[in-house]
Amino acid sequence: MAIVLTKLSFQCALIQLLKKTVSLYRGKLECFCSYEKKLVVLQRMEVIPIRQAKDGGGIMYKSAIALKLAPVLQESAMYIATELAKYCREIVNTEGKKDVVNLHIDVIPSGIIYMKLTDLSIANWLSYLISFPFKDDRQKFQVNFNHQSCETINLFPIQYSHARCCSLLRMAESDGLITLVRTNPENYSQFWFIQTPNSIPWQKSNGKLQFLHHSEYELIGQIASTLDYIYCVSTTRKPINWVKVANSLNTAFQNFYCQCRIWGEVKVKTPKLAKARLGLVLVTQSLLRFLLEERLGGKAPIEL
Repeated sequence: MAIVLTKLSFQCALIQLLKKTVSLYRGKLECFCSYEKKLVVLQRMEVIPIRQAKDGGGIMYKSAIALKLAPVLQESAMYIATELAKYCREIVNTEGKKDVVNLHIDVIPSGIIYMKLTDLSIANWLSYLISFPFKDDRQKFQVNFNHQSCETINLFPIQYSHARCCSLLRMAESDGLITLVRTNPENYSQFWFIQTPNSIPWQKSNGKLQFLHHSEYELIGQIASTLDYIYCVSTTRKPINWVKVANSLNTAFQNFYCQCRIWGEVKVKTPKLAKARLGLVLVTQSLLRFLLEERLGGKAPIEL
């Protein structure tokens, strides 16, 4: 069973949203749906197909739940998806103040439902990620994982990126760009967090995110994907390849680091953008440290 952590895993939040949506739609069918058909719908609700979709300017997920229900309900997938999208919008509009993420919801002719996070949702999520000591509470979060040994894998590229993140954060603090709060490395999967998340200006005055480059959004998407792996139990129950997860995050960070400057002209002319990029560095450092120590059995050096 997936754990609902709307502030960490968007996938978990959207699975719960779709389950509620399908339940509402099933309620509409109660008067003319046979008992056997109701059971099949319930069975197909147990596993909600959803995965992150490629999107160059934010975070987007897609679901084929309508295609699963179409044969049972004997309706077109497009019709079912349109109805489900309508219920999704109603739930988001009525429960938006109850920690339900804000979405743009669209349906394509094949019956696939696309759900794109708004810039406000992403900004609030990033603010949360930099404001608490990221840790692995195994008793509270019953998440399946296989601890992988670092003896048979090359962790150096991931460790290098972690050390680079630490170096960037120390430089930023010494330059007065950000203020970091130290945590106890024995208990938490990061050395620092930002006690006042509003100090990172994620959004411009028009509500759009500060970011300009596709590599920034690729890193944001990879951060979301990594948190989905950590906190949203796979419905297929297949073991997660944590080396692959860590390498994907590492690759996204390296692309970001190579293509997005923080100091120099960026710091002078667009200091808010520089701070927002440092916020992404902090989240990346936290996740890399978590993956190295909690999933890969390695060390997360702060310098090399």
